[in-house]
Amino acid sequence: MAAELTYQERLNRFEIAQETIGFMMAMHTRSIDQEQKKAAPDTAVIDSLRAEFKKLADELYYLRLKDDATIQRVLDEYCPIVKAAYEQERAAS
Repeated sequence: MAAELTYQERLNRFEIAQETIGFMMAMHTRSIDQEQKKAAPDTAVIDSLRAEFKKLADELYYLRLKDDATIQRVLDEYCPIVKAAYEQERAAS
């Protein structure tokens, strides 16, 4: 049986999940901007990115401190993506 999280541990995980979703939203905003700047922007790509952005915004809005399962899913799903993007950007500079 897993140990119960302390309030501080739960709060830390919640804040990390919030920030991670925020980073994902920023990545989508950047991708939308890059696509729009192309000579022939792909509207399907832009629409898809906007839909994903809205999904992320909804996730952020509905994220709750006591929802351990959703927080864990966010951390498992999005942290590797954010980390990979950060490492790719760092390597490029």
